[in-house]
Amino acid sequence: MKTQKSRKKKISATIVSFLTLMSVSSVTRPVTYAQFDWLFSDESLISEENQLTDEDLQALKEVYDSIQINYIEDVSKADLLTGALKGMVDAIGDPYSEYLNAEESTSFEEDFQDSFEGIGVQFMMENGRVTVISPIDGTPAGEAGILPNDIILEADGVELTDMNTNEVVNLIRGPKDSEVVLLIQRNNSTFEVTLVRATIPNITVTGEIDETESTVGHIKISQFADNTYNELVETISELRKEGAKSLIIDLRMNPGGLLDSALDIGNMFLEDGDMIMQISERNADEASKFTANERAFGSFKITEPYVLLIDEGSASASEIVAAAVQENTDAKLIGQTSFGKGTVQTILNPSDLGELKLTSAKWLTPSDNWIHDVGIEPDITVENLPVASSLLMNSNETLSLGVSNEFVESLALMLNALGYEVKSENFFDEEMEAAVKEFQAANDLEVDGQVTGETAHALNRLVREYLAENDPQYQEAVKLLVGATND
Repeated sequence: MKTQKSRKKKISATIVSFLTLMSVSSVTRPVTYAQFDWLFSDESLISEENQLTDEDLQALKEVYDSIQINYIEDVSKADLLTGALKGMVDAIGDPYSEYLNAEESTSFEEDFQDSFEGIGVQFMMENGRVTVISPIDGTPAGEAGILPNDIILEADGVELTDMNTNEVVNLIRGPKDSEVVLLIQRNNSTFEVTLVRATIPNITVTGEIDETESTVGHIKISQFADNTYNELVETISELRKEGAKSLIIDLRMNPGGLLDSALDIGNMFLEDGDMIMQISERNADEASKFTANERAFGSFKITEPYVLLIDEGSASASEIVAAAVQENTDAKLIGQTSFGKGTVQTILNPSDLGELKLTSAKWLTPSDNWIHDVGIEPDITVENLPVASSLLMNSNETLSLGVSNEFVESLALMLNALGYEVKSENFFDEEMEAAVKEFQAANDLEVDGQVTGETAHALNRLVREYLAENDPQYQEAVKLLVGATND
């Protein structure tokens, strides 16, 4: 798992990731979570040598008492108990199991609900700064005029720089009708805006008709939440009314979500009796099989020709659907090998302190394949553009003549993609300096040949727009569908 985890961290820092990253969910933490009858709670299943004894419990109590009596400051009982529970789960060494304190548990549950209470803004962490991707139309953020690429510096006077996503979400979200004061940076100016929080719909599915092929519908599923099935039904129905005769189902950079949502959606693509997936857990004699059944998972079916798009950011529930399609139908998977997360997490032991998210089972494809750490290979491999793997330019650092590092390598990819040709791959030479000056002049920036500040922001923004317009995986999908329709 170490190799996959390292690769995933790198992906989350690339330009590709912030095309889809939502404030309500992190692409670096793919999860599948549900509660099913196959879970066990019988203590007799614990081996004798691993059962807790009175002496074990006494040792824990002695450490607790020693801290309470001898530590130089007061420590709350809840903090110590939560710390002990977190430490116990951390000892497993499983990146997908964790003990969630009460605050983390609330945020985690909200990620998969139909709505949440907040201001309605999608953001990414760009070089430690909360950078707006876009406000959601009709929400407090949208109505207040917050724009893409605005930087949220503070929330109610608390600096947000270098916080993690959960910390930012906990500060910006809040009860409906409560206020939050944000300090916004836009280009070189800063200003405050007071927003009244509202109930925000958690939209996980979007769709549109292709700009050049009016019979091709493009559907993007960002995660698998409580409302995803209904959103997908509504989106497909609307695209059919608009003339869609074939569909591109885009699961790229989808980190997963709820297992029951994956089953409901997987059922859309299959005939009754086709196997969607299997679950193999520790104490069961055989795997539990989940087969397509409209009475169990819904009667809505996708009848049009379709293809699925996957990439290295497609994980967990996304892979369940992709494997079900690949092993049961003739539809094609296009893109790159998926992430490779073949485990199931379950929420257990809820209490006032929090709850346990524990890896409780493996999931297998219909053909008994365990894709963990391996991923699903597409039927048609289409690599993304080289610039898609480039790192974001850091506006707080300076790249200039003579510098050689991974950011210079990314700068070279960016400049070449935008039409400013450079030969050097990882050394900031005079040719690269001239290209930067040309870029700055063309975009009304200070022409000094250095990449920092507004030049860094402009490069990030323009490359993001370039990638939105130049998508070889999507273009291959359109080509395949149009060819099949014409045939």
